[in-house]
Amino acid sequence: MPDAAQLSQYNQVLASLKSSYDTKKELLNDLYKELQDIGVRADAGAEERARARRDELHMQLSNNRSRRNQLEKALTFCEAEMDNLTRKLRKLERDYCEMREQVVTAKAGWCAVMRLVKDNGVERRLHRRELAYLSADELRSMSDKALGALRLAVADNEHLRDVLRISEDPKRPERKIQFFVAVYQHLRERIRQDIIRTDDPVEAIEQMEIELSRLTEELTNREQKLAISSRSVANIIRKTIQREQNRIRMLNQGLQSVSFGQVNSVRLNVNVRETHSMLLDVLSEQHEQHQDLFNSNRLTFSEALAKLYQRLNPQIDMGQRTPQTIGEELLDYRNYLEMEVEVNRGSDGWLRAESGALSTGEAIGTGMSILVMVVQSWEDESRRLRGKDISPCRLLFLDEAARLDARSIATLFELCERLEMQLIIAAPENISPEKGTTYKLVRKVFNNHEHVHVVGLRGFAAPLPEALPGTADAS
Repeated sequence: MPDAAQLSQYNQVLASLKSSYDTKKELLNDLYKELQDIGVRADAGAEERARARRDELHMQLSNNRSRRNQLEKALTFCEAEMDNLTRKLRKLERDYCEMREQVVTAKAGWCAVMRLVKDNGVERRLHRRELAYLSADELRSMSDKALGALRLAVADNEHLRDVLRISEDPKRPERKIQFFVAVYQHLRERIRQDIIRTDDPVEAIEQMEIELSRLTEELTNREQKLAISSRSVANIIRKTIQREQNRIRMLNQGLQSVSFGQVNSVRLNVNVRETHSMLLDVLSEQHEQHQDLFNSNRLTFSEALAKLYQRLNPQIDMGQRTPQTIGEELLDYRNYLEMEVEVNRGSDGWLRAESGALSTGEAIGTGMSILVMVVQSWEDESRRLRGKDISPCRLLFLDEAARLDARSIATLFELCERLEMQLIIAAPENISPEKGTTYKLVRKVFNNHEHVHVVGLRGFAAPLPEALPGTADAS
């Protein structure tokens, strides 16, 4: 009985071992098959081959890691370069937008320029093909030179000077065309059709230069034929000065009876300048010493006269004026005279008529009295020439009378009464004169139409037998 139990136990152990053996064998076969599938031969050299394969794989892994590091660095560099390119792209896009706006603005300005050129008929003058082959620097240099010359050319013309200043804006090129058109029109309006037979100012200037050269040559020839001596010039100027001094004396005779306010009399003092008197003396008596100037073929008489004046007065600064201009001024007798106005104020005696010595009314009255005497001399001359005795209408005007006080206005009224003349005064407010008539002008709007109401008020002072001076008050 015990032997049967032990046998059964051994049989169970045997069965379990067989089962384990089969399982292991099946696993071994699977492993063999796997080795065959992956190409591994399980022999004595398998270990050596495995080590070699391991070293090879380690080498490949090291190479792959190095390659990966290089690629990571290259990727970082590419990302940085991509960021830079992105920023450049954005900047270029902004620049493109700005340039696009500039192009649109420039195109609009060009269209405006072409329209302005065609409307004013100056396309032929401005559209010059040779300018298309010049660089921007060359064109800018031409523009700067022309701008400097233009500033000097239009310095005396306020309108053209303002248009030139406005045209210097680089953002508004059409204004340069407007300046060209303004100059073109200015020249066209001043072309003398009796001399020049063209409407083109540029052609007219060229023709005028030719005509000027011809006239200059003709004038030089005539000057040589009609040249007069320096002594004759001095005598003519002296006689003219004496004639004008006699006229001033006649005016002083009329001014002696003029009185108003505290002014008892007015007179004019005329003297010959010392430097010019010296010039006349040299021309009359010492002209032989300066024949090197007047006998020179390179100098005109005016230039020789200017050189002599500079030689006699080296201390005087002539400025930027040319000898020709100075000589022409020296041939004008008016530049030889100095005139002063003096008034007699009783106990103060004769005083120079300066702003500090006279009141406002007396200063205006002094100027008006001199003006009236000049007008009276013209009237006498006109009556002498025409042979008619016509009573003149002396009408004077005074603006901004509100700046004067009542005493000054009364002084003017007294002067008008004594000189038998009418005075029209304009003031922004009612100054309430005691004499004359005041007219007040008021603008009113009624039913969308403007009307000017005129109200007259006669002065409240006692009427005089003579005609009273009139006043006008406009507000």
